[in-house]
Amino acid sequence: MFAAAPKLQSDLKLEPTRTLKAGAGLVQQFTVSGVPAPSVTWTLNGQPLDGAAGVITSTPELTSLTVKKCSVKDAGQYEVTATNEVGSDTARFSVVVNGPYGLFVVYLFIYLFVFLLLINIFV
Repeated sequence: MFAAAPKLQSDLKLEPTRTLKAGAGLVQQFTVSGVPAPSVTWTLNGQPLDGAAGVITSTPELTSLTVKKCSVKDAGQYEVTATNEVGSDTARFSVVVNGPYGLFVVYLFIYLFVFLLLINIFV
């Protein structure tokens, strides 16, 4: 019987770190190969991913993670590992999620600056 170690491959260029805005979507998928068919696990910061962190879809040939709206709790180091009796393969990537208040803070500072400027002009 023929046996082959697992192999994970991404159709997209897998960047070591992905930076997203809060509310943006995240989709990462990998083709999976190996004989016998490997089992696949996903982790975030070393902890198994659960349904709250995103939707994991796995078939014998493909595994994917989908997070519809990222928040800062989705940031961290992701790992996907394919394992069978011959060996294993792991892919890693990090996700940075910028908080939802980035532009709000900028506008607040501009408003305060203009407000203070007007107070100085009219006083």
